Amino acid sequence: MILLDLDDTLIDHTGAQRTAAVRFGQQYADRIPNYSADSYPDLWEKVSSVNFSAFARGEISFEEQRRRRLKTIFQEPNLPNTEADMIFKDHLVHYEASWSLFPDVIPFLEKHAEIRLAILTNGQQAQQEHKLQKTGIDGYFKFVISAESAGVAKPHPEIFVQACQRANLRPDQIRYIGDNLKKDAQAANEAGLKGIWLNRNGGECPNQIEQISSLTDFEYH
Repeated sequence: MILLDLDDTLIDHTGAQRTAAVRFGQQYADRIPNYSADSYPDLWEKVSSVNFSAFARGEISFEEQRRRRLKTIFQEPNLPNTEADMIFKDHLVHYEASWSLFPDVIPFLEKHAEIRLAILTNGQQAQQEHKLQKTGIDGYFKFVISAESAGVAKPHPEIFVQACQRANLRPDQIRYIGDNLKKDAQAANEAGLKGIWLNRNGGECPNQIEQISSLTDFEYH
């Protein structure tokens, strides 16, 4: 079986996030203190990372991490949650419109269509399933396990254990591919799976980690 990460492994999450930040920033420029079209996308990425990490650690809900992003960006700590939720929908419109698959995804899925495939992601269950549906690849996967549904996030070994139980396979029978060296490849190896780092950007790879630069390089064995 092959387990796959989703964001920045199959779907260009970083590119979509940045495009959405540009458009959202333009839309709400008059509400963002010291707004700069050049620096705002980096600010959004930084604020998003801090708050999403808090969600992944189980400290706050998925909805709360969204609200905290806006309260930080707008510098409005008392922004009502209902208003924050409504405003965040505008960001989601831009984000979802920017979802796209990497060019190597469909060839990979077609090549391995006869092998059981599944998704293991740190995202929210409904949103990640929606990504698969909107990009037209949901039919390739047997199941989706998320940090939300598992109650724990990568790199914690428990989420990998739950994936193995769901697949009814031993860890050593599963290959796991993801774009993050520590949270994906190393964490999978530590949980007993065969972790493969999708090293799209040519980062330095430890000797004990198997890496590929493209999904088309992967050979199942």
